[in-house]
Amino acid sequence: SFWGAKVVPGAAAKMEASDGELLHLSQACLDPAAPTGADAKVFVEQGGEKYAVACLREGRSESCALDLFIDLKEAKLSVDGKAAVHLTGYFESERMDDESDSEEAVARPAKASPKGALKAEPAAEVKKAPAKAEAKTAPPKTTGDKAEEDEEDDEEEEEEEE
Repeated sequence: SFWGAKVVPGAAAKMEASDGELLHLSQACLDPAAPTGADAKVFVEQGGEKYAVACLREGRSESCALDLFIDLKEAKLSVDGKAAVHLTGYFESERMDDESDSEEAVARPAKASPKGALKAEPAAEVKKAPAKAEAKTAPPKTTGDKAEEDEEDDEEEEEEEE
């Protein structure tokens, strides 16, 4: 479900989660009423350490996309600076992550299959071959010494490509 909070400088976000839920913090945005040139930093505090996850400044970088999963029993969010910040995200069940991990484990071997790699290579070669043939059959029509130099340059480039 959607979650949002407006956090003023020097304060922590007020958050409550049900058991077994993580907060997926998706975005931090400066308050639209932020004074000109104001800045703010968003911090995650966990295990006695404070980590900056977004640095915002009015007129430059007013929002920051995030992809953080936060266990509210272990961490808190706070803002320092001269402007309030709107934090948005949603709650997700910890159990859903376990299910998606098992699905990814099944899908990965199929992607790493050597058969898939073999099928992709010939298609790339087929596309390259007609382009080379067209370049050889349609040389530019120009006259004079400059034209000869250009033609020699074109031939050298084609040899380098081969």
